[in-house]
Amino acid sequence: MGGRIGLTYPRTAAALILTLAAVAIPCTAWYVAGQRQVDREAQLAEKNLYGKGLRKAVVQAEHLATRFEVLRESESQRAFYHYQNLFHDPKGAAEGLSVSVSPLAQGQADPLIEAHFQVDEKGQLSLPTLNETFPELGLQHGDEAQCELLWKLKDVAIFCDLEAETGFPIDSTELFNLSYGPDSDPGDSDAPLFHPFGGAGAGRETMGRPEEPEIQWLTAASWNQHLAANDLYADLKLKRAHEGQAIGSLSELEADDGSAAGQKLVSVSTAPMEWRTLPVGGVPSLVAMRAVETPAGTWTQGFTISSEAVTGILDNSSYPTVFEPQTARNHTGRNDGFITVPIDGTPWQIRLDIGPLLSETEAAAAASQARFLRVFMLGALGAGIAAMLLVFMFFHSERLALQRAQFAAAAAHELRTPLAGLRLYGEMLAEGLGDPSRSRDYARRMAGEAERLGRVVTNVLSFTRLEQGGFSVNPAIGDLQHVVLEAYQRQKPALDESGAQVDLEISEGLPQIRFDRDAVTHIVQNLLDNAEKYTREIHGRRIVIGLSHDSEEVVLSVADNGNGVPKSLRRSLFRPFTRGGSTADSPEGLGLGLVLVRMLARAQGAEITYRDAPTGGAEFRVAFPIAEPAAA
Repeated sequence: MGGRIGLTYPRTAAALILTLAAVAIPCTAWYVAGQRQVDREAQLAEKNLYGKGLRKAVVQAEHLATRFEVLRESESQRAFYHYQNLFHDPKGAAEGLSVSVSPLAQGQADPLIEAHFQVDEKGQLSLPTLNETFPELGLQHGDEAQCELLWKLKDVAIFCDLEAETGFPIDSTELFNLSYGPDSDPGDSDAPLFHPFGGAGAGRETMGRPEEPEIQWLTAASWNQHLAANDLYADLKLKRAHEGQAIGSLSELEADDGSAAGQKLVSVSTAPMEWRTLPVGGVPSLVAMRAVETPAGTWTQGFTISSEAVTGILDNSSYPTVFEPQTARNHTGRNDGFITVPIDGTPWQIRLDIGPLLSETEAAAAASQARFLRVFMLGALGAGIAAMLLVFMFFHSERLALQRAQFAAAAAHELRTPLAGLRLYGEMLAEGLGDPSRSRDYARRMAGEAERLGRVVTNVLSFTRLEQGGFSVNPAIGDLQHVVLEAYQRQKPALDESGAQVDLEISEGLPQIRFDRDAVTHIVQNLLDNAEKYTREIHGRRIVIGLSHDSEEVVLSVADNGNGVPKSLRRSLFRPFTRGGSTADSPEGLGLGLVLVRMLARAQGAEITYRDAPTGGAEFRVAFPIAEPAAA
């Protein structure tokens, strides 16, 4: 089809190429620029989302770091004996034997602290809030929770025991990785704990200045009272019950108290608190720890940070955040932003979990892209339709120009043939050539050629007038049979001369109908001329003129026994400049006869149709509606 258009309609093909280029290039540029704009807006929205979240996270991280540092420093100043439920205060005002309940026995003063703990030289874990001998001295109504805390802190006790055995500080983060492995579940309490064979170097600096251990000197008697605080408490209670009776360990401690051995000084060295990351209940937790060098051995004291309390602080943000240890494994999430919390000693971070917010941003970006695509598709469709209309206008203009050129050539041929006949017979008559006895025949032939020439001119003028709206018909009630026979008789000599046999099949009792006399004459002449033209190559040519009727219409038909009309041409049969023959030897013509017949028929309220004739040729039927009695 493209090759045919390119060969037959070169200007249309050129217009098609240029129009497609004129539409495709701007649309492509528009699409690329629009997609880039949508992508930029989506990236900017995501960047703004991260930016706002990270700015808030930075403030939160600094706030948490400050809170943790203040907490570490204050807890570093806490006396070592506060970590024991019952203790002897060497600085107390009471003289002699005395025992006190730890200020931590009833819980933590700071909500960030989950629990205080102590691990002695034997690896025994204890809590200042729990006293198995005297439960009433511990946290009220918290025995079950305290036992659960003991279970959760068992890994911390193992870690403290390992440090005490090796004598070197151990990297708590590496211990956590070694304990549970990179692929293990931290919640699995049965995961094996591996003993590390090394650790970080000793010593600690905070904010650029070293922190030294605090050394406290106390008498051996005070130290012994601290170790035996539970027994001393029991003996003191029993002594009050049996006033004046010194019993058990109490008498030994009283005897020791004034002895030379009891006055001997011993030292307790308390190191500052250091932050570590340790498994608490199988979950990595932030733990502050310190080593206490005592006459009995090395003790470890510390406290754990409550994850719930930290989460409560972070929940004040409009962005979901998670407080977690900083490892290589949690830097892989696409939807996460990380802010390091500057905690001295162990790397922790605030992670922004903005996945839901990012999903909303991506949904908004997808909606923006969908809107752009809709606008682009509508714009491209409109431009495409406009381009196709423009190409169609070029095609229609070029097709009309081609048809008019073909019409001019056909009209010249149609006019030249009868003119040549007129000239030939006129010269023969003028010069006395030919058989003088056939002069009448020559004159008759001249009349026939003149009539043929008149029909060609009449068709052209009628078509032009009909196109311009200057042709009018005046239907009136009359006898259609009489007009049809007149038109046939006028054309009969030419038909007889061509060798065509014409038969009439007219029904009786034809009703009166409304029609235009000249228009019907023109219709009959064109249909007969068309039938004669397309049966010239048929042996035994036969044309049938029929008039029939039913209750609603009267039908004028002209049928022949030619080759009929090919199916490929039937849809364009009544278009201007269309001829029924498609081969090189087809009869010449203007392609206006059937167009005029249709126009004239419709002007009178009739309709023309085509069908294959019973004899195998073509049959054209013009149906006139029967006039109503009132109209008649």
